[in-house]
Amino acid sequence: MRTKISQKKLTELLATVTKHWRKEGFKIAASNPREPSISGKTADDRFAKFSVSSFGDVELYASVGALSSERSGDVKGEEGDHFPGAPNGGPDYTPDVRDPYWSK
Repeated sequence: MRTKISQKKLTELLATVTKHWRKEGFKIAASNPREPSISGKTADDRFAKFSVSSFGDVELYASVGALSSERSGDVKGEEGDHFPGAPNGGPDYTPDVRDPYWSK
């Protein structure tokens, strides 16, 4: 996620994600208040993790079972977004998008 999340909004974001995941049937398996993160799992083995790194990067992970054994191919529309370049030549994952609500 490239949006900058302010320190004072992190608790709200974490609570919002937790509430939504519980509503969707996830059992919250882990929580870490020092470095905000949660993970959850459903009865049908779906897994999700939300974490915030020390750099302020918000990361979302999700896994679901395959609906088919065939290769799914590329996801249309996902080919155009690229992270800015970092001084070392690699991608810069530092949040670079400001939101009027979440970044304040």
